[in-house]
Amino acid sequence: MVPLRDVDNLRQDTTDKPIIDGDPMDLDENGVVNEKPRESRSGRKKKTMEVNETQIIKTKLDSPSGPKLKKKKVAEPTMTLHTRAATDDIYDIFNAPLKSAPVEENDDDDEDSDSDSSSDDDNDDDEMTDADYVSDAESTGATRQLPEDEISQRLEDDFEDEEPELPRTRTIFIPVPPEDYEPPTRPYRDPAEMANNRLPFMTPITERTEPSLDVTIDRAYQFKTPSKHDGRAVPVEEASDSESESSSLKEYFPEGRLSINGRTPLGSKAARAPSKSSPNRGVPVKGPIVKEAQCSPIDDNVRRSILTNIQPPLAMYPGFYDHHNQKYERGAEIRRYAKAVRLGRANPDKPGPGNLPAIIQFIDCETRYAVRRELGAGAFAPVYLVENSNPAREEDGHEVGARMGKGTFAVNRRAAIEALKMESPPTPWEFYIMRTAHSRLGPQHRATASLSFAHEMHLYQDEAFLFLPFHPHGTLLDVINLFRAEPSGAMDEQLAMFFSIELFRTVEALHSKSVLHGDLKPDNCLLRLDSKSPSVFSDQALSSQWYADGRGGWDSRGIVLIDFGRGIDMKAFTPDVEFIADWKTTAQDCPEMREGRPWTWQIDYYGLAGVIHCLLFGKYIETVRADQGGFGRGGRKYKIRENFKRYWQTDIWSDCFEVLLNPASFLAYEDGGRMPVLKSMRSIRERMEAWLMANCERGAGLKATMGRVEALVRNRK
Repeated sequence: MVPLRDVDNLRQDTTDKPIIDGDPMDLDENGVVNEKPRESRSGRKKKTMEVNETQIIKTKLDSPSGPKLKKKKVAEPTMTLHTRAATDDIYDIFNAPLKSAPVEENDDDDEDSDSDSSSDDDNDDDEMTDADYVSDAESTGATRQLPEDEISQRLEDDFEDEEPELPRTRTIFIPVPPEDYEPPTRPYRDPAEMANNRLPFMTPITERTEPSLDVTIDRAYQFKTPSKHDGRAVPVEEASDSESESSSLKEYFPEGRLSINGRTPLGSKAARAPSKSSPNRGVPVKGPIVKEAQCSPIDDNVRRSILTNIQPPLAMYPGFYDHHNQKYERGAEIRRYAKAVRLGRANPDKPGPGNLPAIIQFIDCETRYAVRRELGAGAFAPVYLVENSNPAREEDGHEVGARMGKGTFAVNRRAAIEALKMESPPTPWEFYIMRTAHSRLGPQHRATASLSFAHEMHLYQDEAFLFLPFHPHGTLLDVINLFRAEPSGAMDEQLAMFFSIELFRTVEALHSKSVLHGDLKPDNCLLRLDSKSPSVFSDQALSSQWYADGRGGWDSRGIVLIDFGRGIDMKAFTPDVEFIADWKTTAQDCPEMREGRPWTWQIDYYGLAGVIHCLLFGKYIETVRADQGGFGRGGRKYKIRENFKRYWQTDIWSDCFEVLLNPASFLAYEDGGRMPVLKSMRSIRERMEAWLMANCERGAGLKATMGRVEALVRNRK
């Protein structure tokens, strides 16, 4: 028995193949037997099998982003496909002439292949069988090359009787590109081509429409669309739904003054920018200008949008002079002079070398204005008394004073003494609201005399000069303070009823034309005590009987609303718009503002209630909740804190405050079920008028009480 250890040693010693007689000898040029090449390090034979198959490669010329082919280490020439980075090289290979593949390779390649295969075998722990090679070849579809000595050994053992076959060559089909194909020279990730690679649709072509073309003056001669001609805007008058087709603006704009005289319309910066190729044609906006459902009515962008799109444009208004690209630079001088007059350092009646009056004159207006004194000062707009060097004369065809139904727009008559309001920062909004209110009411409406009129507006970059009629009779606040000093501490009910009727009539007329005042309070209500006789305080001008239609001289007594800086043109907004107060509110603002809820017409209703409250009680209004609480929008109700005197007309005053403080409760009686509550206000006003006509002579009488008010004015002078 031979031990197993010796058998293993014997097998290691006889690893070389024994030489058989008759085998050919491999001798070198010196006759020495060549040594056989060394075996692989692993010491085991490879069982390989050549699988020679024809592989057809389908190449996608337009997109090289297909799956990668696994690179195989073979002796025969192969074609390796690369992706993205070598796309251009692949196309060059396709376009090159076809070359025949070599059959044999040198020994260096064999040695390299052996070394590579040896290194690969070192990394494999599992021994691969013939079945593994066959399955791998079938799955990959590639040709796997076996070592040459193994091939010869297998051929000698398995195919001794068969004739040796000629060595096979690998057939490769290379697709030929079309004749008109041009390979791309740009990289695959070229930015110019990425957009087309991503988008599966065509991009639209930007079409030049009529506004982008240079169609300017020639079109104005052929068509009736709004355009500009020789630097002048063609007015476009659009009749509203609630008014007749003939606009009342024609009565105030004489035909001879339709030209702008070189002034440009006020608008946004983009609209005001001069353009040589495409001038502003001022196409009117159909429907509401502001489309937002909620906004702030005093926002600068909202007001600028309205002023830009109104028709006729603001520059078409007589008396409006636009110099927004220039600076006046004399506002500080005017303020210093007015302060010196107030302190007694200057006297406008006695000018001297060191006491020169402040003269205001504009380049496009012949009239000169001399500043006399300061009438009042607000937060941003002081008001001065000025002398007009070019007042209207009586022989011009205008009647003296403002009389209902008499003259041609009597409130537009220029006087020798007027009021000047200097606004900083400058804005034409108040001028627009005042002119809009007068134009919509018309010159024959009774409420027109209760609205202040804007004579002129000079708009500069640093100042705005607004000229207004001067009313020397004081305000309602002065009358309230007069009666507060008396033992009763309150105004007579007859006089309070008279001023309440005037306020109701004026606010009702404004709301019927979709205009909100926005800042109703006693000091914004001036007294109107004009007279038909030369004597302003003549008792003969008034009758003891008061008439609702203004007979007996009562049409010349009333109030005048001023300060439309917070006015709102409701026609510029949608019917269902809701306003939000984005400023700091006070106790005199409506509850909706204070509570952060939407509001519209409530701002004027609460302001009117506050003025009437001051007339009755001599103090500012205070309200309390009159409902069961809650946070509903329409369920809240309010009432005044004060109690009425028992001898007052409590039923009329209670219904008056009920309508003004809770207007949402009376929408069922209005047309369309929405504000303004015109029918409810008219009902309250008619009840007041009926009572005053029947009781105007009770006690001292309304005429005597009005005489006391006129005496107050006399003492103020």
